[in-house]
Formats: sequence, structure tokens, C-alpha cells
Amino acid sequence: MTVAAAPGPRWLGDVGQLALAGVLALTLLPVGWTSVTEGDVATGWEIALLVALVTMHAAVATARRRPLESYVAGALAELVLVAAPDLGGPTAAAAGSEYGPVLLPSSLCFFVLLYAVSAQDRRPWPGVALGIALVGCLLTVVRVWHFDGTGLQGWTWWLMVTTATLAATMAAWALGRFRATRAAWADQVADRAAAEERQRIAREMHDVVAHSLAVVVSHAEAGRMVVGQQPERAAGILDTIANTGREALTEMRGLLGVLGGESSRQARYIASTEPQPGLADVEDLVERMRAAGLSVRLEADESGQVAPAVGLTAYRVVQEALTNVTRHAGPGAAATVSVRRIGRQLQVEVSDDGVGTQSPPGRGLRGMRERVAAVGGTLEAGPSSEGWRVRAMMPL
Repeated sequence: MTVAAAPGPRWLGDVGQLALAGVLALTLLPVGWTSVTEGDVATGWEIALLVALVTMHAAVATARRRPLESYVAGALAELVLVAAPDLGGPTAAAAGSEYGPVLLPSSLCFFVLLYAVSAQDRRPWPGVALGIALVGCLLTVVRVWHFDGTGLQGWTWWLMVTTATLAATMAAWALGRFRATRAAWADQVADRAAAEERQRIAREMHDVVAHSLAVVVSHAEAGRMVVGQQPERAAGILDTIANTGREALTEMRGLLGVLGGESSRQARYIASTEPQPGLADVEDLVERMRAAGLSVRLEADESGQVAPAVGLTAYRVVQEALTNVTRHAGPGAAATVSVRRIGRQLQVEVSDDGVGTQSPPGRGLRGMRERVAAVGGTLEAGPSSEGWRVRAMMPL
């Protein structure tokens, strides 16, 4: 029933809770214990009050693991303190009058329990706990203000006690709700980050698998056609298929290493040692597509330094666009890849003269737009006067 575990190891939080309970017991319980044993009350009430005091402090020790149960135990113990008769004895003599047991220092533990249940339990229990606490405030005020004219009296004292109990109650509850809200917000941020990471990995997987399979399929089809007429080319085609498959496996291992546990140490090692492709690798990508049978012309400025994220995005845009050319542009289509610096922006454009269309946009185009938007750029994709064009503008 808890909202979220506290940051850090759970045992560390338990140790802190036990330490808090120990400090409160050492500082508050001896005073209350002595006041009760010397308070001139009946034996039955003395036993009940001592049990109530011990219960209050024990509930603090268990409040982190079982906040609701600890709060209920503390509320019942507080009810015993409110219902018990006034205490006399040396403490009362020093104070000038008898007093209700609810004024014993151990009653402060109730605010710790209220904080715990409001911070860790889900609705409606924090609201229920606040309602019980406010009723307890009313009972406490009535208990310590004697209407018969004896003991504590006067509007000043009554207002002071009322204000103090209400303020302490609301403060403990509000602090607990603040902690619960903060924990829920942190969980939402973590979930959002995890969702964004999953989307990033999905885009990477799509780019790697789609591109590699397109190359493998095109080579397999070419090999089927030429193996009978030009068997000497079969070895080169098979080498290209094998190399493409190995590269895809390497990239996929790196991506899966992000998701793996102890069983994927090797994958994480590959992910940390294999550099991500960048702008300088676009030329190699174009050469591989040429080897796969696609007619591609590269027009690029001198490659300079760009941010790694921009370089990777540019590479993935070219990769996805060329893969789409092989799938949708039709047989014999030619493509042009243009990489230029325009002012303080990098323009990546891939156009073809094919007859294929891509409407409605598929996952690849959506992934490209998300990638480009993630680095602060824009992407346009659609029919051109010659065929199809993809243009991305990204800040350098």
C-alpha cells in the first residue's frame, strides 16, 4: 500500500526509523513512565497508561514498514491517554495542578505516525488519518480544558492549546503528503525517461534491422539471378551478406546491452567499446548501398566536427531514407545524398527519381522525425518534382 520506496537501500531506511524510535524513547519515555508510576492513579489505569506509552514508541519503530497499522495502534494508545484520569504526584505538584496524561511528552510520537501514514499510504487512508487526528485534537482540547472551573482554564490557554495541536497536526500531515507527491513525481519522471529510452532503442532497432535486411534481401535476389550466368560473383555477394549480418548483430548487441542485466556483460562491453556511427560514416554507408545494387550519388561538404548526437541522427536519416528507396522507389531508381552546412545548420537531403510513394507515413518516417526533433531540428518528407525527397535541417 505504499506509494514509493525511499531512495537508497531499504535496510538503510529501516535503520534510520529504528534510530528515530530509539531517540524518542530515550528522551520522552522516561519522563512519561515516571509521571505515570508516581501519578496516584488506580492500578488498572496505571497499567493501561504504561502499555499505551510503550505502544506509541513501538509504533514509531514499525511506521516505515507498516504505516497504517502503526498509526492505528498509536491512535488507540492516544485515546487511552485522553480517556485516563488526571495524574497527580510529584510532577503535578511541581506543575501546580493535576494534568491529563495526553500532555505527556510521548504524545508527540503521534505526529510521527501521522506523517508516516500520509507519506506512504495510498488514498483514502491519508485523508482518513487526518480526519481521525482532527477529532483527536478536539478531544484533547476538551480534555485539558476543565469546564467545571478547576485546573487549566481561561480562553488564552484554550486558544494556545487548540492552535498548537491543530498546527502540529496539519504540519505533520502536509509534510507527509508533500513527500508522497514528490515521490510520485519522481516516479513519473523515471517512467517518462524509461519510455523515451524505449522509443530510442526501438528507433535504433528499426534502423538497424530494416537497413540490414534490405541489403541482405537485395543481394540474395541479385545472387539468385546471376549465380547461373556468373557464378564467380556468388562469393562476393555472399561476403556482402555475411558482412552486413555481422554489422547488424554487433549493433543489436550494443542496443540489447542497454536493457540487459548480469547475463549481458559482454553485450554492455560491446556497447561501450563500439562507437556509434556519425557523419563521417555516411560515405561508407553510401558505398555499401552501391554494393547492394542501388545507384547512389553523394554530394557532401568537407566533414567537420559536429555534435555526436547530430552526427548519429544524420547517419540514421540517410540510412533510413536509402533503405526506403530500395523498398518503395521501384526498380532502377537512382538516389542522391546531399550533406551540406548552411549557416549554423546541417542539411541532410536524400532524393530519388523513383515512382514509389510513402503515404501514409510509416514507422521509419515517424522515427526520423522524432530523431531530428530530439536534436532540435526539423524534417520534411514527401513527393518532389522527380520522385521522393527527405530533407532534415539540424543545428550544428
